[in-house]
Amino acid sequence: MDFLSQFAPLDLFWIGLSLFLTGMGKGGFPVGAIALPVMILVWPAQSEAARQAVGFMLPMLCLMDAVAMLFYWRHVLWGRLLYLIPATLTGVALASFMFVSDHAMVAVSDRMIKICIGVLGILFVVYFAVKKWLLRHIHASEPNWTKGHIFGFTAGMTSTLAHAAGPVMQMYLLPQQLEKRLFAATSCAFFWMLNLVKLIPFFMMGRIQPDNLKLGAVLLPVIPLGVACGWWLTRRTEQRHYSLLIYAVLLVTSVSLIVKAL
Repeated sequence: MDFLSQFAPLDLFWIGLSLFLTGMGKGGFPVGAIALPVMILVWPAQSEAARQAVGFMLPMLCLMDAVAMLFYWRHVLWGRLLYLIPATLTGVALASFMFVSDHAMVAVSDRMIKICIGVLGILFVVYFAVKKWLLRHIHASEPNWTKGHIFGFTAGMTSTLAHAAGPVMQMYLLPQQLEKRLFAATSCAFFWMLNLVKLIPFFMMGRIQPDNLKLGAVLLPVIPLGVACGWWLTRRTEQRHYSLLIYAVLLVTSVSLIVKAL
């Protein structure tokens, strides 16, 4: 495992912790948004940290989504996702050229990607702060092509950039007032499809690297541990006890990412 020599023990700890947090998020404990900013901050090759970390996370997310679909596939409302697909593919394609590729005419620098991911993290915190107000003012509505184009394109862009389309999908699905299990299953199916689609441009543009796949294989055991921990904590603690701390950490890491990039 000489490929591990490029990572110091502390690097491996922080990257493993990021995967653990992602697993906790999949287990229902809302810390997944913290994982990517933390990973970018500690990634050894800082000149390519954002692209490297986003590329490293994608196969891990695909694996987690596939496992989750084993539990949810019978409850997915596929018709609700149909409206999203065309615009989502457009968003993935555009973001791939801007944020994933190295093409001199369109590519955004890794420094700018770090800033964008930091800004998305801050927006995530703002969304959390106003979510209850939004829910009180959201009226029940059915999906349509207009909403599908808006939310699909936004989800494709933010997910390709930072695996950060969770709030977008919540804003699309919450007005539909789905039963909890149907909501979780339909959201899970969307991200399963979206992440599989993202593999195509990431592979074509060299963002899925063999050494990173090996690193993911070595650290893979932390993911089910994180899922189990997230599942346990969700059932043992009150959300109000940990939500403020989680989003405070996300705010600090997002601001740190922006400051480091400037």
